[in-house]
Amino acid sequence: MAYFGLRRRLRHRVSTTWPTQLWGVAYTVSGVLHCRITPGEQRQKRALMRAAARIALEEKASQITRKYLPTQLEEAQSALALELSDWQQTHASGPIEIKAHLVLRLEDEAASRSQAYEDALRDQQLHQELYESRVSYMRDKVLSDADTARAWWLERHRDGHHPIAWDEFNTHILPYVGKAEDAQTNAMRTAYVLAQVVERLEDDPARHKLFVATARLLMEEMGWPDLAEGLTLAEQRNFQPEQ
Repeated sequence: MAYFGLRRRLRHRVSTTWPTQLWGVAYTVSGVLHCRITPGEQRQKRALMRAAARIALEEKASQITRKYLPTQLEEAQSALALELSDWQQTHASGPIEIKAHLVLRLEDEAASRSQAYEDALRDQQLHQELYESRVSYMRDKVLSDADTARAWWLERHRDGHHPIAWDEFNTHILPYVGKAEDAQTNAMRTAYVLAQVVERLEDDPARHKLFVATARLLMEEMGWPDLAEGLTLAEQRNFQPEQ
């Protein structure tokens, strides 16, 4: 049996705030703190006993609540109850024991900040999911074969949504298409290279003439006289004097 004079017990009303896992948002706390002297220890002054008990409660409880988000109020409340519902020493060799019955709340300002955080987090998660969905669609659908990639390019230009120039598409996108080694793609890639050659030779008539003569000779050696003749006719049209 414990007598007041031998084992002093004090009650102290608690009204404070403890941090949550979310910076700047705290739980509002109310309840009762109980403290007493460990059996066999000397009596303590009431003020010292209350101060030591309060400091120990703050340390233990704040370490628990900071593990939880504001919306996890019930989980934080249960964790506090499990930790503080029975007597325990403030320190391993301390003379004071404590227990507490506490209630957590999320007041208006804290609730508003928590809601703003949840809304921002939800928006970021939505943006991330949409981005991953677009990337998956591009990888699995658009870039699955060359024809689909070309159709996508044409559709973007038809609607005028962030158009990509054909040479940029042909140089930077089409080579990475899953089945880009089809005959049409290879032919277009070759045609693009030849077009670039002709464009570079426009300002150099001498080298342009040498290139055409070399190409015509190569076509004749390959047994394609019709193509050689077509190249000759094309050159004649290009260099006809204006009337």
